[in-house]
This record gives sequence, C-alpha cells and structure tokens, in this order.
Amino acid sequence: MTHGQATVIQFNNVTVTYRSRKQAILNGFSLAVNQGEFVLLTGRSGCGKTTVTRLINGLIPNFFDTVVTGDVFVGGLDIKKVSLRELTRKVGSVFQDPRSQFFTLHTLSELAFASENLGLPGPVIRAQIQKTIQNLNMAAIGEKSLFALSSGEKQKVAIASVYTLEPEIYVLDEPLANLDEKGVAQLLATLKTLKAEGHTVIIAEHRLAYLQDLADRVILMADSQKKGDFTGEDFFAKPACWFREQGLRHFDGAVPRLAAAAGQNRKGQDPLLEAQQLAFGYTRGQPVWENLSFCAYAGEITGIMGENGTGKSTLLRVLMGLEKQTRGEIRIAGKPAGAGRRIQQSFYVMQDVDYQLFAPSVWEELLLGCPASPEIEDKAGEYLRFFQLEAYQQVHPAALSGGQKQRLAIALACMRDARLLFFDEPTSGLDGASMEKVSRLLRQLAQAGRCIFVISHDREFASNTFDRVLYLKADGRLIERGE
Repeated sequence: MTHGQATVIQFNNVTVTYRSRKQAILNGFSLAVNQGEFVLLTGRSGCGKTTVTRLINGLIPNFFDTVVTGDVFVGGLDIKKVSLRELTRKVGSVFQDPRSQFFTLHTLSELAFASENLGLPGPVIRAQIQKTIQNLNMAAIGEKSLFALSSGEKQKVAIASVYTLEPEIYVLDEPLANLDEKGVAQLLATLKTLKAEGHTVIIAEHRLAYLQDLADRVILMADSQKKGDFTGEDFFAKPACWFREQGLRHFDGAVPRLAAAAGQNRKGQDPLLEAQQLAFGYTRGQPVWENLSFCAYAGEITGIMGENGTGKSTLLRVLMGLEKQTRGEIRIAGKPAGAGRRIQQSFYVMQDVDYQLFAPSVWEELLLGCPASPEIEDKAGEYLRFFQLEAYQQVHPAALSGGQKQRLAIALACMRDARLLFFDEPTSGLDGASMEKVSRLLRQLAQAGRCIFVISHDREFASNTFDRVLYLKADGRLIERGE
C-alpha cells in the first residue's frame, strides 16, 4: 500500500465549509499519502473529491472563500502559512478542462510560461522544455498552435506545462471527462511515465476502468468523509454490484451494445428531423464535413460519436440553427426548416454548462424563461428531487460541483417543451448513479415524443442509452450503426 517513503501529504481531521453553503463539504477528513504513491479519489458527485485536490494545490484557502479547520501539510509545508507561489514548486495541477489553465497560444510558449513567471533563467527553461518534450513524447505537437490540438493533446500540454517545473506531486481533477479513445491512450501513457519516475499522483475521477493497473490506493469518499481506503488490486476486484451500491461506475470498456433497436421506433413513422447532403466549412478553409444525410425520429435517442476534432459539436450547432450549413437542407416534420424555426424548437445542453447558467439560485435557474404557474413550480420541484438538488435550491449555480451543475443543466432541458433536445457530453463529471439517472431520464423524454441527439465519448453511457449511433470519421464521413 505504501512505498516505504516519507509522507508527502497529510490531512489531520480537516473540515471545510464553503461560505456560500451551510453544510461542510469535508468533515473530519484525515489522510496520509507517501512519496511515490498513485492515489485515486472517487465517490459520488459532491462528496468532496475536488475539495481535497484544492487543499493539496493551495486553491483552498488562497482562492476559494472557505472556513478550514484541522491541518493540511503538503511537501512539509502548512498550506495555511505558505503562498500559492511556494506550493507551485511542490504541486502541479491539471484541471478537467485544460483550456482553463492555458495562458499562451502555442505549445512551446505554454511549456515555458510557468518557469518564466517564476523568473527562472533562459538556459534553465530551455533545458526543462527539451527534457519535457523528450520524456513525455511530445515532439509531434511541440511546434503546434494550441488551437490546432485535439482534446487529448491539450490535456497532454496541460500536464507537460506542469512537468517542466519538476514538482513532487501531481493533482488531476477528472482529466478523462471529455477525451476520446485516442486522448485516453495519450493520457494513460503520460500517467504511466509520471508513476515510473516516482512522482506522487493524486487523481479525482468517476471513470475508473483506465486506472485499474495504475492506482496503488483508492480512497472512497461519501458524506463528506473518507469511507474506504483500499489497495488498487482489492478495489478493482470487487463485484459489479458493489460498485453500483456505492454509486460508482463499473465498465470494462467494451464496444457499446446499443440500448434498443432503432427500427423499433420507426415502423409507420415519418422522421421528425431530416438532414440532406449537409456540408459545413469555415471561410477559406477545408470543409469540416460534407454530404451528411440522415433521419431522426420522435421517441429516439441518437448518439453522435467519433474522435475529438471531427466536428461533432459543429454538427449539433448546425442542426439546431446556431451555425449555418454551407450546403444542404434540414427538414422538420417534412418541411424545410430555417435557422429560426430550428432554434425555436430546440434546447441545447452545452459541454461547458457554466456558459448557460445565469440566475442567482438553482430554483430561479429552473424557472428562468418559464411561464409562472403552480404547475411549473411543481415540475421544477420534481426535477430538483429527481437530481438530488433540493438541498441546493437557494445556492448560486456557480457554487455547485461540476457534476451538480451538469445535473442542473439537464434538468433545465426537462423543464422546456422543445421537440428537439441536444446534449454535448452530458455525463462529464457524473458519477455512476447520476449517469444512470440521466440515462433513464433521456429515455423517458424520448418516450414522451422528443427527438434527442447526444454527443458522447462515454461508452458505458452509450450502451445504456442510445438507440443508434452516428460515427463521425476524421475524413468527414458519417457511419450509422443500429442494432
């Protein structure tokens, strides 16, 4: 369970309360991590995993407005008495969305940024970058613009920008959330390098299977406390029913077996949405994709899958009228539908839900744009309970965890009467229990006559949810698969 090394992270009876909330997010939490350990933090959404990572990297108490009792020592430093600058030399942080930690436009300048910010000499910085590119196998992307990178490559740059400072400890918060299979393989290779070099790695994650051969320890969290401390071997050997009881994911990574046969919904039915010979491209650029034709039906959930960067999100925006296709036609209920009509009949849950949360409380967010009536309030209350958000009714949406925000955004879609629903990575940040809730709810919405499109890299979710899948290939072709 340990490497016989010195303790590098120590939590002693730590309780943390965000001032925007009444209840503590951590309550009497204690943990010791030894040098060189690879530790997985997991548990249901909102259990406090991210708060643990924020204490290790110093964002609490230096950035987030919290009340902290107990002691946290990281690399021998008391986090209450040191600056973020001092902790930066000990701890490197990688966030769920790597774009949130980029400061420049190109890979090489991003690798140099942190060292330049600390005032290190030029020759030292150049040597750091050369070592990073070699050790993390980054020669192919070293000269690229950050805008030209896939999501997996961006995640690699985020880790590499931290690696250049040679920290003892790496903290990652759900790095897998929005990666395709190629991106997962790149992330896994990088994590293996960090472990082989003897670094201490702390990773908070819901999607667990890819860490089966890496995790030395697994810390299970529930109700703001540590509920279990397992060796990686013991944890992953537990039966599937145990994972379900804990609200965790348990998936072997197999090819999705679709939830229902698409043809079951089509007998004697006209399509609700038809796309005919669609093409899209940016000005003076190569087409993102072209000649896409397909139909979608009320009562059906269509998954859109494929590698990062193939234009899946662009396709959704074109279908709902937020982007204009360069060629082709879209019909709704057999009639040509311009952008205005498509927007009117659509609701969109974005990949980054922070961009679509506007109200000062969860309750007001649910009611925003809805006609005032007792029925609407009853409906909002029903979805609050379904998504286990009733305790956060008066909380500002920005104060929610990532998984809670995701559940709130999906509840917003349920509150609207749009016939066409579009979801972009709706399970990023969701634990196993919440993923199953979302799957059940999408099926209920489909059965009520909605036509639903979902972008996802989440194979477990796809297996439970989709009637059919449209695979968007890197060459712009669309391959349809149904059972």
